[in-house]
Amino acid sequence: MARIIATAENFAFGPAGKLITVAERLSQQGHQLTFVGYGTAFQLARRSGFWEELVERDTDGESFGRYCQNSLRGFDLLVSCVDRSSAEEAKRLGVPVVWLDPLSWWWDELPNWVSDLDLRITQRSIGSEPAGHPSHQHNSRNHVVVGPIVESIPRPDTPPNAVDLLVNFGGGEAAGWYELGKDTNYPLVVVEVLHSHVDLNRFSSVTITGGERFVSECSRQWPDSPYSFDCLGHEEFLTRLASSCAFLTVPGLEAPLEAWSADIPTLFLPPSNSSQYVQLDEYRRQGVAAASIHLRDHLPGLDLMRLPLRDRSARFLQQLTRFEVDPELRRSWGRQLEAMLNDSDSWPQLVSDAHAFIERLGRNGLDDCVEAIEALLRRKGI
Repeated sequence: MARIIATAENFAFGPAGKLITVAERLSQQGHQLTFVGYGTAFQLARRSGFWEELVERDTDGESFGRYCQNSLRGFDLLVSCVDRSSAEEAKRLGVPVVWLDPLSWWWDELPNWVSDLDLRITQRSIGSEPAGHPSHQHNSRNHVVVGPIVESIPRPDTPPNAVDLLVNFGGGEAAGWYELGKDTNYPLVVVEVLHSHVDLNRFSSVTITGGERFVSECSRQWPDSPYSFDCLGHEEFLTRLASSCAFLTVPGLEAPLEAWSADIPTLFLPPSNSSQYVQLDEYRRQGVAAASIHLRDHLPGLDLMRLPLRDRSARFLQQLTRFEVDPELRRSWGRQLEAMLNDSDSWPQLVSDAHAFIERLGRNGLDDCVEAIEALLRRKGI
C-alpha cells in the first residue's frame, strides 16, 4: 500500500473537507495518509481519526521547503486539494502529484505546470471553466472529470418528533483573504439576527457549526444561548446533517453538494465570501436555491467574475461590510429568513430540485476519483 501525503489550501473548510472525503476512502483502501497543513484546513483535518500523522505546517511559510526537502521523498504520492505550494514542491522533488480541483470554474489563471502533473481530478459542479488556459483542457491523458465527490450518508431512523436544524458557516475565514473580527463579522451578525429576529422554537434543537474562532466567540457572547455551538469534524458534520430536518447554510460548494446528495432540504444564508456570491448566483440559475437570501436582493448586484481574484474578494468584502452594519437590512433579511424556515411545505420541492441537479452532474464522483488515483498508483508500480 502507498504512503500518501495530503494537503489542502488554507481557505475556510471547503478544500479541506473535499480532501478529507477522498483521503478517508483511500485510508479504507489500506493506504497510509499523512496530513500537512495549517489554519482552518488543519482545524478540520485534526478532527478526523484516520490519519497516520498530522503535521501542522504552513505550506506557504518559509519552513515548508525545508520540511519537503527532508520528508517529502519518503512518500509515494501527494494529493493536493488546490494547494499550489505543496504540489509545486512535490513536482520539483519528483514525487507524483494528484491535483484535486473542485473549483476549476473559479480560477482566473493557474500555473502552466498544473497541466503536467501526474493526475488532475476536476469535480463537475457549477459554472464553466475559463477558456484558453492549458490547465483547463479536458483532452489530456492525465485529466479526469468526475461528478460530485461526496460520501454517501444514509438517513438514520430518527424519532417521529425529532426536528433538528443544522446551521453551517463553514470555516468562516481564510488566511490572507479575510479574517473574522478584522475584515468581517458576518457569521456573528447572522447569529445575532437568529437570536433577535427569528423564532426557531419549532425546532427540537439548533446546532450552529463553523470554524474554531467563530465557535469560541459565539460561546463567549451568548453563554446562555438555546443553540449549541460546535466546530464539527467532517464525519460528525455528516452525521448531524443526516439527522437534520433542514440544513441552513452559507452558499459554499462542498456542504450543499453533500446535503443535496443526501436529500436534505437546503436553505441558503447570504454569502460570506466572494466565491459564495458567485455560487449562489449559479445555484439560483440552476433552480436549487429557491429558499435563499442574497446580497443582491438588497444591494446593487456585483459582476465579480470579470475581476481578478484579489479584486473579487476586496469588492465583495466592501459590500458585505455595508450589509453587516445596516440595522434595517438585518431586520429585512431576518424576516426573509424566518419566512423560509417556516415554509416547510416547500421543502419537498427543494429536495426534488436538488436531486435532479445532482443527477445532471453525475453521481459516483468519489468512486471515480478514488479509482483514478488507484490507477495512477498501479501505473507507478506502487
